[in-house]
Amino acid sequence: MDGRTVLILGSGHLANRTKLLLTQKGVNVTHLPNLFSNLPSADSSTISETEKKFHNMDIKSFTMTYVLFEKDEDNLEIVIAMMALYSSIPITTSMFNENIRPHLEKANTNLIILNPAKLAAPSFIKALDNPIKRNKKKEAKPILDIPKNKSSNLFLVLLISFFALIVFSSIVYFHFSEQLSWIDSFYFVVVTISTVGYGDINLQNASALSKIIGIVLILCSSIFIWLIFSLLIDTIVKRRAQRSLGRKKYNYKNHVILCGLGRLGYFIADELQKAGERIVVIESNQESENIEYFRNLNIDVYIGNARQPHVLQDAGAEHCRVLISVINDDYANLEIGLNARYFQPELRLVLRIFDESMADVIKEKFDIHLTKSMSFIAAEKFACLLEEKEK
Repeated sequence: MDGRTVLILGSGHLANRTKLLLTQKGVNVTHLPNLFSNLPSADSSTISETEKKFHNMDIKSFTMTYVLFEKDEDNLEIVIAMMALYSSIPITTSMFNENIRPHLEKANTNLIILNPAKLAAPSFIKALDNPIKRNKKKEAKPILDIPKNKSSNLFLVLLISFFALIVFSSIVYFHFSEQLSWIDSFYFVVVTISTVGYGDINLQNASALSKIIGIVLILCSSIFIWLIFSLLIDTIVKRRAQRSLGRKKYNYKNHVILCGLGRLGYFIADELQKAGERIVVIESNQESENIEYFRNLNIDVYIGNARQPHVLQDAGAEHCRVLISVINDDYANLEIGLNARYFQPELRLVLRIFDESMADVIKEKFDIHLTKSMSFIAAEKFACLLEEKEK
């Protein structure tokens, strides 16, 4: 050990990875993962509870105190309590909320706040063009059940076709039966189906069969026009709704598909946009606050589940140059990557994988170009803060 001691509060990927890296550097680490697992009781406060927990600990002796809980709210609560009790100690914490960061750092010059997503995003961007070594063994092409692009308006097409057949047949019938010219027969049928009433041409002196056919034409046209009009309006409304969700076929080439617009996806999309890349973002949560921000930057956002092959197909997986998947689920990212290979076997894949050992196996077995997890990348920066602080 080199004599330096640090305190780490919190559990999870970031806290554990930071502890490992610091230990490898020879730093003496005190890790308290569950120190603040219980919320303060009704007759106490976070500040009083924090003071009790550190009562027998020389908190000022630590070179650095890391507050690395999974949630911003937990980090904020503990940091404020420690600022109130120990204003002179150096504290480093993780926080995804960029809006509150400057206010906290202004309140305490000994406080360092790092955003893991912002730290990790550049590594994912670099992976777009990093040279990769392909596995020479032939990879099995996945079998996907992709719905064929059958028209959802088949019934509407059939209705229009059948109605057109009735109109045409009626024109032919009245032309020969009532000795009308083609133009007069056409005029008569149009007047009949539009229910505007009879004028110079009517069936008053026509045969009984012609009157029956006229009645059937009126009834059928009323039903068909009503059905066609209703289905047409429904189709227009649905298409507008789908377009508002970005659900359409993108015919781009050499673009980037980004799956997930969460904390990490936000910064990756932002960096890609600044680099001038053409992006199609796939996000499953249509309530995400980031969607409108990127749409205002003219970035295409498709609301859908990237695990569904037809969604990848709509986003242009056949012609994109790279697919980045940073959904908060290792196996979902793997599934998305493998499904994308169906459309383009040599497609470059950049996936976020939390489990480092699993990432190495996946990279070797599936020939996937992986970056490290967000926590893995961010932990390296957290661990290096001690050296930077001493310079």
